[in-house]
Amino acid sequence: MSTASIEIAHPITHFPSLPSGDFADFEMGSTDELQFEPLPIPLLQVEQGLPLYFDVPAFRLQLVIPIIEVESDMNSGRVVFKATIEEDALLILTGTGKLNEDGDSFKIEHVNLHIERLVETASADFIVSTFRAALVLADDIYVRIPSVQLDLTLRFDEPLLDISHMLRRRQIDYRIMVIERTVGHEFHLPLDITGDEVRNIALAYHAIIDSSFDWPINSVTLFFPAAREWADTLTRLRQERSIPIGPDPFSLELFEHQIDLGKRGIIIQDAVINNYETVQREMSKDDGQVVPVVIRSTSGQARYDFFGVPKPSANMWNPEIQRLVELESQLDATLIARYHALAAATLDGLTEKEKAAFTVRPELDEELFLMDG
Repeated sequence: MSTASIEIAHPITHFPSLPSGDFADFEMGSTDELQFEPLPIPLLQVEQGLPLYFDVPAFRLQLVIPIIEVESDMNSGRVVFKATIEEDALLILTGTGKLNEDGDSFKIEHVNLHIERLVETASADFIVSTFRAALVLADDIYVRIPSVQLDLTLRFDEPLLDISHMLRRRQIDYRIMVIERTVGHEFHLPLDITGDEVRNIALAYHAIIDSSFDWPINSVTLFFPAAREWADTLTRLRQERSIPIGPDPFSLELFEHQIDLGKRGIIIQDAVINNYETVQREMSKDDGQVVPVVIRSTSGQARYDFFGVPKPSANMWNPEIQRLVELESQLDATLIARYHALAAATLDGLTEKEKAAFTVRPELDEELFLMDG
């Protein structure tokens, strides 16, 4: 069934903006529990491209990152190693400490790790957010630069809510990357990603990857000419539980770039025609005037089917990026385990009766959650 135009009302959903600026420094926990081997003096000459090894056993992740610069000022208590990740991100490892009494070695007492993007792209943001989430969610991290006898065991800690935001940001970055590889266009990320852009990213991603999927929707407004045949059509549709629309050509705009997604068909589930009697009276006039017809989904769901949508290649990523992509299930599972452990810790010391009182399911008034159609 084709129409002159369609307007779709989505559920009211709040998406907080995602700042795309550099990540702040994040540091390890108690240095009293971790030991650092002294560095020799003078520090051996470091050549560009010298490998910095990161070993994250919790995720079976091993990364080799080339060092691009070393700043050594041990008399002032500081040594800095700068390395690049896929030429998209900069990692700065700073060790602070002091010389020993003989002045022939440098004892690291504190380590700071800073990661920032070098370019404003989704892939750079994905690398940084993945790397940071993995370091924070893991237990011990082993960092080595064999050529300068650097061998560190680090442990990082951040609030669980911050980690959750990191993983959400990482998911959005990944979806943008898939869209980019499929349509052959690399986006320059804005300072903030709006809620509408997050929704468009998700829609384009699912169209490309899934082709057919359920999508939240409140209503669809169709515009029909007032004619008796359309009145008969509405009478028939009123009896249907699901109402199909299209397929019609579909594209969307993402970061000021138009993306062609072939044709989209919509099946409105649990459909109800608003103001059916009023619409029928207008249709029966048979005067050709445009009549808006609002079809609402009582369950807030529709089925989207995309035809002729572009598809990604089988091998989109190089081995390094592929390893980071494959971490998703492990990162999610570890975060959930952390939340469970935190919840369990809040019940320590309580009696069984007190635990039952805290964990009982609340009873809420359903009317509080009703949304205007």
